[in-house]
Amino acid sequence: MLASSFVHAQGNYKSAALGGRSALMGGTGIALGTDGAAPFLNPANVTSVESALVLSVNFLALDFAHAKNWYVPGPVDTATYGNLPQSAADINRLSGNAIPSTFCLFQGMPRMNNHTSGRAGIEKFGYCFGTTELSQFDWSGKGYQGTLGDRSVTQASSVRRSWQRFVFAPTYAVNVTDRLTIGGSIQAVFDNFSFLNSVGTTTAGGVLPATSTAFESAAGGNSFALAGILGVTLTAGRWTLGGTVQSPDVVYTGHGNTSTYVQFANGTSTSSTYIGRGDFHAREPTRFGAGLGYKFPGGTTFELDTSFALADGDALDLDTQGTRLDVPGTANDAASVHLHTRFQPTFNAGLGAEIFFNPRYSILTGVGTDFSAVDHLDQYSLATSKIDRVFFSLGFGSHTPDGGTLLLGVQGYYGWGSALSPNAYATPPVLAPTSIETYGVLFVIGGTANVKAIEQAVNAMKSVVAPSAPPIHLGPKEDKGDTNAP
Repeated sequence: MLASSFVHAQGNYKSAALGGRSALMGGTGIALGTDGAAPFLNPANVTSVESALVLSVNFLALDFAHAKNWYVPGPVDTATYGNLPQSAADINRLSGNAIPSTFCLFQGMPRMNNHTSGRAGIEKFGYCFGTTELSQFDWSGKGYQGTLGDRSVTQASSVRRSWQRFVFAPTYAVNVTDRLTIGGSIQAVFDNFSFLNSVGTTTAGGVLPATSTAFESAAGGNSFALAGILGVTLTAGRWTLGGTVQSPDVVYTGHGNTSTYVQFANGTSTSSTYIGRGDFHAREPTRFGAGLGYKFPGGTTFELDTSFALADGDALDLDTQGTRLDVPGTANDAASVHLHTRFQPTFNAGLGAEIFFNPRYSILTGVGTDFSAVDHLDQYSLATSKIDRVFFSLGFGSHTPDGGTLLLGVQGYYGWGSALSPNAYATPPVLAPTSIETYGVLFVIGGTANVKAIEQAVNAMKSVVAPSAPPIHLGPKEDKGDTNAP
């Protein structure tokens, strides 16, 4: 059991799997979601969650990435460095990591109208924590060597990048009628990012003088924001239609910092250092979602989901003020650095199914897309990659009569696009995009449990530790006349 995908791209709305069932059904859940993904995909589905406790742990992911010309990603200043060998400039990386996904507690409320039958009037609260976006990349302590004619090059390189979007989502949903359900979720959002690009290179030989270059670019920040999502489902027979609209983030506060360092030597030495701080905003745009699901008599379900995100304004923005010191030079000069990334309109779709062979066992499968919302990459981009992904999933479900569920499965994916890499052979050095491909598999374990199942587990443990202890009751006793019932 190795451990999460590292190259999921910043700016990908599905870079972290949500829920166990949703993750194994192609990322669907807008119409028929019944797990911890409901508050994030369609809050109206919270009333359909039968269990009190819902969790999903993406406990292992393996990712293989191939990046072309990683060490020489852009044009070379041949007048200074000469013609450089690029035969060993590609990289291949296998990564493993462990990450959590969602954890939810659901609480049933008294029916709004006790005189009604069916589902009308059923209401429920949900409290969910979830990592909805995640990107990690670590290529540290690496480098390459090469020779072309009488010119040789040696480079030491380290790149580390991290992006995370963590959401706490209190959610409420109610069945207005037997067919119509509405729900809403207020999302408290914490965004955190950091990146470090560090490279040192030496070229020597031939008629050109030996040169040495050091280049370091780093930034980090976090922001707090609020967002909301409204959802509705409408059932007609065995068909269910779901729709959602998610508001853009309203950033409450955010702060970040950045630094760059460049040193160049080929007989004479020059250097430049910048340190700055300022406001950081990570803002997701308005998003719309629609889903269509069908439920067969035996419990088998099929669902097709689509989503569309707008592109209103800069999504990632770090505006810093600081000082720059250039050598030769003696004074610290005031300067500013503005890093930002625009998002583009983004469409994604998913198709999934859960097939029941009998009431206790099911197979889950699905396919979906996760296209990047990043508009483009350049040296001033705050996003560090632009990767489009397609993924497929396959899993197994075990269901108990008391409402408990255990899901085990895998989600495999293929991604293609570009990522920023330090180009130390430009004058001055810059971050430049280079093409990248990635393959990966995410192992998912998910589950649900109701109060009765939790009570049975607690009492089973108590019977081992203290056999004479009375049983614990987490819910009302069957004897309605017992006034001591908790």
